Amino acid sequence: MTPAESVLWEYLRGHQLGLQFRRQHPIYGYIPDFVCLRKRLVVEVDGAYHYLGDQPISDEERTKYLNEYGFDVIRFTNEEVLNDTVNVINKIKRAMDNKPAINTAPAPSPLGGDRGGLIIFSAPSGSGKSTIVNWLMKDHPELKLYFSISCTSRQPRGTEQNGVEYFFLTPEEFRQRIDNDEFLEYEEVYENRFYGTLKSQVERQLEAGQNVVFDVDVKGGVNIKKFYGERALSLFIQPPSVEELRRRLEGRGTDTPEAIENRLAKAEYELTFAPQFDHIVVNDDLEQAKKDTLDLVSAFLQR
Repeated sequence: MTPAESVLWEYLRGHQLGLQFRRQHPIYGYIPDFVCLRKRLVVEVDGAYHYLGDQPISDEERTKYLNEYGFDVIRFTNEEVLNDTVNVINKIKRAMDNKPAINTAPAPSPLGGDRGGLIIFSAPSGSGKSTIVNWLMKDHPELKLYFSISCTSRQPRGTEQNGVEYFFLTPEEFRQRIDNDEFLEYEEVYENRFYGTLKSQVERQLEAGQNVVFDVDVKGGVNIKKFYGERALSLFIQPPSVEELRRRLEGRGTDTPEAIENRLAKAEYELTFAPQFDHIVVNDDLEQAKKDTLDLVSAFLQR
C-alpha cells in the first residue's frame, strides 16, 4: 500500500463515511484500490500497476470497463490525497450522496450463468483432508468444484503449462505482486520460492461459474475466509485426537520419528485455529466424514 493509499484507507475503512468501503475487492476480474459496493463507487489513487486479470490497462479503459457494470469511478493523485485530504474526502462524500444505495446480492456473471462459490479446506497433516477433497471432486462432478490456480516462482516441471497447473512468475514478478497486494495468500517456502493465490484469478473462475476450492494451511484458510466473508464456506478437517494422528503418521511409514514429532507439534498449534472456521468435520470415520462434508458443501452451494 502506498503512503497516499494508507492515508486514504484510514478515512474509508469500516463505516466511517456511513457505508463500508473495501480495499482490493475484486469486481468482474478487476482489482480497484477502494470500492463501496452499496454505492457502486470506485475510488482510485495513482499507481504504477493496474490490471484486468493479468493484463495492464489504462485509466480510460478501466473507467469504461467499470462503467459498463454500473460503477462510477473517482480518481485522485497521490499529491491530492497527501496534501489536501479533507477536500478528497469531501469529494468522495459528494459522489456517494449523488448515488442511491443498492442491494449487494451477488451479481450475475458477465460471462453467462451464475457466479460460483468458494470452499476452503484446512487441516493438520494426516487428517485425511486431501482424501476427502479429492473424493468430492472426482465422485461429485455435479458440484462443479475446481481448484484455484495458484502462482509459483519455480520453473515448470515436465509437461506443466502456464495457466493450467500454475501461473509461473519470476521471483521479482512475484514480489511486485506482493507489493501491489494482489494475493489472497502467499508463502515463501524458502528463499525465492514463492506460492500464492491471486485475487484476480479467483474472481475469473467465479465469474465462469466454477465453485473454487482452496486446499490451504490454517492461516491461509482464515485469511481467505476473512477476505470473502459469507461468500465462502470454510471447513476444518480434524483428526479425532493427536494420538490418532500419531498413529496415522507412523502408519504411513514415510517420515522419520523426528519428522513425526515436528508434524505433531505443528498439528497441536494448527488445531487451535479450528474455532475460526465455519464448520469442523471430525474424521474418525472416513465414510461418515465424506458424507458430512458433502452435506455441508451441497447446502452451501444451494443457498
